[in-house]
Amino acid sequence: MIKNNIYIYIAFSSFIFSSSYLEIDFGHHAPQGSFDKYSEPGFSFRASYSWPDSRHSHIKYDVSIQYLHFNSQSWIDNSSYPITVTNSEQSVGFLFGPRLMSPTSRGAIRPYIGFKGGLFIFSETVKYEWEDDWNGLDWACLFFNLAESDDDYNCYDDNSGSVSNTLDSEFYLGAIFEMGSNFKINDKLGLDFGVQYNIIPSLEAIESSYTPEDSNGEQALKITQIAKTINADYITFYLGCYFKL
Repeated sequence: MIKNNIYIYIAFSSFIFSSSYLEIDFGHHAPQGSFDKYSEPGFSFRASYSWPDSRHSHIKYDVSIQYLHFNSQSWIDNSSYPITVTNSEQSVGFLFGPRLMSPTSRGAIRPYIGFKGGLFIFSETVKYEWEDDWNGLDWACLFFNLAESDDDYNCYDDNSGSVSNTLDSEFYLGAIFEMGSNFKINDKLGLDFGVQYNIIPSLEAIESSYTPEDSNGEQALKITQIAKTINADYITFYLGCYFKL
């Protein structure tokens, strides 16, 4: 039994520490259609853990999480006891798939293409924030708990001055096709940049002549045509760093 556990530990350690990489990227995404919601361009964030194939060093496997922020609006409600209300729309994706790297690892620039599939969670949330409690009574939190029987309303820790609610949450299966490149700085660190095409077949668009705005209209039109050809709902441009673990 102990011997088998040792083998499992060795295999797990080699999986985690054998030439594995962590990528952290920030970017901007633009929708390729007009939707009832989740249709505003915004910022994005992704974190990817990758490791090479044991037989082919130019093939990697990625596990990644991606965040897309669509819209966020805030306003003041209740003039007697001001409450800041923030409504936001976002998506979080959990993905896995292969990446084909440039066959040579000697150059400073190493292009790649990849394909990942997984689960996307789209949600709309609202958050209420107010000043600190009065005479030890968190009156606003008490008001929301009394006024709403919905369990989605959840006051945070005592005296937090905020309460949140999930208005809508939807789950979709989808995929990402990406093209990018690693730019080597040294043996442990480098830059990562590229573009992703987010494909979510179940996300329904409404009829619209929407075209992403860009300072270079001709370039934006070409990108939009490519995205529509592969049925991409969102395009994400990203830039960040990779670290060898």
